[in-house]
Amino acid sequence: LLLALFALPVGSHAGELIHFKDTTTSWASVMSIASSEKKMIFVDAYTDWCSWCKVMDKETFTDSAVAKFMNEKFIPVKYEMETGFGAAMSAKYRVNAFPTFLIFTPDGKLVNRILGYRKSKEFLEKLAIALDPAKHDHLTGISTALDPGFPEFYKRSFLKRETRQKPDSATVHAFLAPAKDLSGEVAWSVMYRFSALLSKKYTDFIYQNYDRLKKMYGANDVESAINSFLTSDLAGAIKANDESALEKIMAASQKYFDEPVAEMRLNYRMRFYRGTNRWVPFANLIDSVKNSGDKLDENAMNSYSWAIYEKCDDKQVVARATKWMGDVVEKSPKYMLVDTYAALLFKNGELKKAKQYAELAISTGKKENEDVNETDSLLKKINASLEKKP
Repeated sequence: LLLALFALPVGSHAGELIHFKDTTTSWASVMSIASSEKKMIFVDAYTDWCSWCKVMDKETFTDSAVAKFMNEKFIPVKYEMETGFGAAMSAKYRVNAFPTFLIFTPDGKLVNRILGYRKSKEFLEKLAIALDPAKHDHLTGISTALDPGFPEFYKRSFLKRETRQKPDSATVHAFLAPAKDLSGEVAWSVMYRFSALLSKKYTDFIYQNYDRLKKMYGANDVESAINSFLTSDLAGAIKANDESALEKIMAASQKYFDEPVAEMRLNYRMRFYRGTNRWVPFANLIDSVKNSGDKLDENAMNSYSWAIYEKCDDKQVVARATKWMGDVVEKSPKYMLVDTYAALLFKNGELKKAKQYAELAISTGKKENEDVNETDSLLKKINASLEKKP
């Protein structure tokens, strides 16, 4: 059913708008336009609850250089990925993180995907790569059918939270047991989606067919499944407080992950130290990365620092995290970053400065339409401590 097309502008600092087709635009219409204009298709796969999708809309998509490039090179369309056609597309292409951006040829073949929030410069670099035929994915496992026979329990797992249903391990294994070819699109999609539920038979299959599955479905899918297995192993290592088990996980990550391996290995080690309350090596690892010249982005620093605020009582480590977040906030005074800095200042005993930044966080959060109730509560604690101070 062909629906009327209209552009959905998202705004631009310099007056140029990205001409997104509306989320109700049919896929057939999008392909028809792409074919006639000889352009690639860009799909903004978003959800209503995705905060980083909103940041993309507000910051990256309003950049005039991004708007100009996308209008010239792509047919851009937005699909809400938990209802209607969007949910079917999520199931088909195994989209389970947002924002995700899918790049298709005019005839609807998936050739590239961009994951997560990107600032304008990096996003333009990713788009340029997506346009290069030499760098396209040629995924032999993906059929032309939108629904090649997915079971209902699989499709329901992509719906909105209030209607979403997830199967138990027995349901997944009962479906996979009679499969003649576990590398087929339907069986692979089920194993990928519910990788945390798989028995050793199926995890071994994925490990043993790693290279073949990557060619069929892409490195992102296969690495994501293996990451799920290693995350489960990591939980066991944390529970047992077993650093030798961590080293085995690190070795596996080196073997099975493409770039950025260092980032993945850092993540595993950080989670192990955090989970076992080894805060000094946790902080040392962060400083070693910073001192090596590698960058930890503001969101990673915020996450690590917040963990220290919530769980660490080592005064020296708290002081180090406070310094990290002070440097971050100086460059990027966003609400969630300022809020973390204020909390750490409070924990570090710098009450007057904590009050200053808690008030700044509240005013910034209101401008950004954020819920500032937690910061309000923090400010009350700070004020109460100031009143007690002689």
